[in-house]
Amino acid sequence: MAVSVVRSVMGAEFELLHPKEQWRFGFSSSDHVAQFGTGVMESIGHSKLVPPPALWLGGKRNIVPSIQGENIPFTIANYAYVDDLGRETLAFVRRFHFPGRDVSLDSVMVLGQKGALDYIGAGPDMVVHTQCSADSEGGLRLYSGFPRFLAPRGSIKPPALLSAETFGREWWDESTSRHCIDIEVRGRAMGTLFRYSGWFTATQEPCAPSDLPSGLGPNRVEPRE
Repeated sequence: MAVSVVRSVMGAEFELLHPKEQWRFGFSSSDHVAQFGTGVMESIGHSKLVPPPALWLGGKRNIVPSIQGENIPFTIANYAYVDDLGRETLAFVRRFHFPGRDVSLDSVMVLGQKGALDYIGAGPDMVVHTQCSADSEGGLRLYSGFPRFLAPRGSIKPPALLSAETFGREWWDESTSRHCIDIEVRGRAMGTLFRYSGWFTATQEPCAPSDLPSGLGPNRVEPRE
């Protein structure tokens, strides 16, 4: 039986997560299920310091939300599968439903040789190493270090001034029976660059390998870690 990416990297600490968070991140490719969440992003924003060309490119490549808003309907689908390199993979397919326009933010989390890796964007365009831990309330904390941009003939690590770290948390709110999420992309020099936070409810449905949607994940399977 395969083990989920998050359970693999957390080891025994996975048991410290709230049972609802264990349910969210405990399924693997062997379980033949998928999860579907529906909710609201109460806030989606970006810093005025982010140049418009970077916003346009990040939005076009499904890397960052390119526009701002409040109380935006939101969906997320998660699929677990084994990629073409034999790695356990968890796909995140996010859709922010702004008035008259949907904004996508897609990534896959892969169990690499040294822990969890997130491949971000349609290419994929970036790779980051991600750490997973449990907080005192049973929430899942995610920390991703500086990304590397995946150019066709090599990877590029941007200078610290232009780079950023990602701090995330997902937790179960007992008072509302909802999953809550808060994601912040923070630059060392410029502070918070992007942030979105909100809530959703989720269901789990059967999903055999033959049921995985076509075009799931980045355009190519990337071996670089």
